[in-house]
Amino acid sequence: MKYKYFAIKLVTKNLVFIDGINRTGKLLTGSLISSLNNVEHLEFGEIFQHLVPAIKLKKISIDFAKAFLHNYINQVLYNKFISRNVNFRKNDRTGVPNSKNPAIYKKRLSEPDGDNIIKKIELGNPILPFVTHDIACNFDQFKKLKLNIKIIEIFRNPIDLVYSWHKKKLSLRYGKDKRIFTLLIEKNKRPYSQHLFNLPKNWDSFNEIEKTIMYVKLLTDRSIIQLKKNDNKNFVYITNYETIVEDTSKEMKKISKFLGTTTSKYTKKFIKKDNCPKVIDVDLKIKKKNYLDKRVSKKFSKLLENMEKNYLKDTYGLKKNIIL
Repeated sequence: MKYKYFAIKLVTKNLVFIDGINRTGKLLTGSLISSLNNVEHLEFGEIFQHLVPAIKLKKISIDFAKAFLHNYINQVLYNKFISRNVNFRKNDRTGVPNSKNPAIYKKRLSEPDGDNIIKKIELGNPILPFVTHDIACNFDQFKKLKLNIKIIEIFRNPIDLVYSWHKKKLSLRYGKDKRIFTLLIEKNKRPYSQHLFNLPKNWDSFNEIEKTIMYVKLLTDRSIIQLKKNDNKNFVYITNYETIVEDTSKEMKKISKFLGTTTSKYTKKFIKKDNCPKVIDVDLKIKKKNYLDKRVSKKFSKLLENMEKNYLKDTYGLKKNIIL
């Protein structure tokens, strides 16, 4: 007899992913979203970014992934409502001392365990925000899970992304740094990010910054292709880092409307705490581009230049369809 995994019903209908590739400003955006009415404090969603590529690579089944994620989501929210496994670190954005009302989580420590918690969650139907990496890259696989979810997809100028990745040496750390928790794949007895399942044949000939440019381009291109194929515009909101930091209040109102909630009395405080709004330093961006150009071949310099040109056209042509 062939068995299938059973996905139990979710305790909330309000799930949101703050998604994008590394260094796009997801934690900043997630913190601001956590200030909205009826929104829980943000969570890291590493589980999602591990399972979705595994579906793509046919390492796990859809029924297992869906059942596992339903259990996981219910458990995260249940634990939040009794402050079990809650992060109390002051220096972490995900730490509840940085939430809009830390006293709530302290009060929940004394909540009795039981069905009353489930009833409270179902009655309040809170919005649970997860900060995720690279879900859009495998959007076709993610949709197979049929999760009732809204996604805020964040992009950023590729010059800033490549420069930031380079300073963090991200492309060199996969398989070496035990603090990089991205799952890896093995090819020719060497570890690579799970997103590099189709490696360029001349990958080893690239220097560190050139590899970084390729990483950013591959992930961005896959995201764009997947999002343009999406025929349901109602559950994906496209934005970018520059809009979020330069026109913060207006963008937060748009995001609030998309999520079906409103800004709270805490939102202005959160915006101010993150020194927003602020003006993007154009001169600094030029310096970053010049720095990168000196360290890569003309081919990669032109590649990065073209990426930026495409980005500046309504965020790769993705934002022109947004009406809020």
